[in-house]
Amino acid sequence: MPLFKSTYNILKKTDEDEVFDPNWMDSDTLVLPPKKEWDYSRELHIEDVDIWEVLVETGGGFGVYASWSPYAEFYLITTGSDLRSQWLGKQNESVYNYNDKFWETYYGLLAQEKVRKRAIELGLSLPNFTIWVEEEDMWLYR
Repeated sequence: MPLFKSTYNILKKTDEDEVFDPNWMDSDTLVLPPKKEWDYSRELHIEDVDIWEVLVETGGGFGVYASWSPYAEFYLITTGSDLRSQWLGKQNESVYNYNDKFWETYYGLLAQEKVRKRAIELGLSLPNFTIWVEEEDMWLYR
């Protein structure tokens, strides 16, 4: 079953649940969160995405995510966590900033190809799926 997360869950609160509705488990068929199509009238930004599909996540803050809502050729790659400690001024106590991640985005034409190449560089293994692409969206692929 695919997993879905919000930008907040990916970048800030990684220990919290994914975007999930407990009633999804009441069905014997795959139930996906609602999605809306992106119209490509302007470039998509990370702030525009409500829901991401998790393509792969590994330890150390690495992951690859595809924009689900809005549904577009837009990908987020997290390339590790910032583990520097911060001194709070209390004796013998420090807090590790585990939740800040380094990230990159890829949008539009050939984004999928660029993401695959970057994932290989990071040692991440992406799954391969056959997808149906509508004729009017073929300009995004080669």
